[in-house]
Amino acid sequence: MTPELAYFLKINVGIALFYAFYRLFLYKDTFFHWRRTALLCFFGVSLLYPMLNLQEWVKAHEPMIAMADLYATTLLPEIVFDEVPITAGINWQDITLTSLKVIYLCGVILLSIRFIVQLISIIRLRIRCKAMKIQGVRVYVLNKASGPFSFFHWIFIHPESHTEEELNEVLVHELTHARQIHSADVVFGEWMCIACWFNPFVWLMKREIRNNLEYMADQHVLQTGYDHKTYQYHLLGLAHHKAAATLYNSFNVLPLKNRITMMNKKRTKEIGRTKYLMFLPLAALLMIIS
Repeated sequence: MTPELAYFLKINVGIALFYAFYRLFLYKDTFFHWRRTALLCFFGVSLLYPMLNLQEWVKAHEPMIAMADLYATTLLPEIVFDEVPITAGINWQDITLTSLKVIYLCGVILLSIRFIVQLISIIRLRIRCKAMKIQGVRVYVLNKASGPFSFFHWIFIHPESHTEEELNEVLVHELTHARQIHSADVVFGEWMCIACWFNPFVWLMKREIRNNLEYMADQHVLQTGYDHKTYQYHLLGLAHHKAAATLYNSFNVLPLKNRITMMNKKRTKEIGRTKYLMFLPLAALLMIIS
C-alpha cells in the first residue's frame, strides 16, 4: 500500500468514527456553537492525524522500545513465508487499482464541476440583482419569487414575497449567517465531499454542519425577541419557496421538522458541555493507532 493511499484511507476511517461519536453523544444537545466547532474539528483532525508519526517519539524512549521488543518476541508468532516463483501474466491487482483510481478521479472531477457551476451561478446572480438597503441592511433583490438565502456577506431576498414581520425575521436570520461566516463551513463541507465523495459518512457530516448552522440562526432570531410560534408558522409558509441557488445558507432549508423540533426543545444543561471533552481522547487514540 502506498503512503498516499494509506493517508487517504485513514482520513475516511477518521470521518466515520467521528460521525459515530457525534451521533452517540452530541446529536441531541442544544450547544450549537460548541457543536459547530466540534464538527469542523472532526474534519480537521481527520485530515491531520494521519500525518503525525509517533515512531520517532517511541524510539526516543527506551522503555517504549523494551515494551515493543517484549511484545514482538513473546506474543507475536514467528511467520515464515515460502518463496513463490513469479510467473508472467496479467496483473489483475494493478488493473483493479487503476480502475478504482479512474472512477475516483471521475467522481472528483464531476463534483468539482458541479461546485464551480454553483459558485458561478451565485456570482452571476449577484451581478444581475439590484442592490438596495432594507432597514439599513444591504441586500440583493431577486427578480422573481424565490426563497431568501445568503452566501458569505451577500444576502438575496425577494421583498414582495414577505410581510413586514417576515422580512424582519428573514433579515435577522440571514445576517446571523453572514456575520458568523457560516458559508465558510458550507464550502469546507463541500470540499470534503468532493475529496471523499465515495464515503457516505462525509455526506452525513456535511448535512449535520448545514443543519446546525440553521439551528444557530434560528436560535438568534428567537433570542432577538420574536415569537416562537409565529416564526415557526412563517417557516412553514415559506417551505414551498425554492431557493435560487444551492450553495448557500437558506432561510427555509429543509427539513423544517428538525428545525422546529430543535426550537421547541428544552435547553441542555450546562454540565452537558463536558461531553465535548470526550473528543480529545478519541483524537489521541486515532493518532496512537495511526
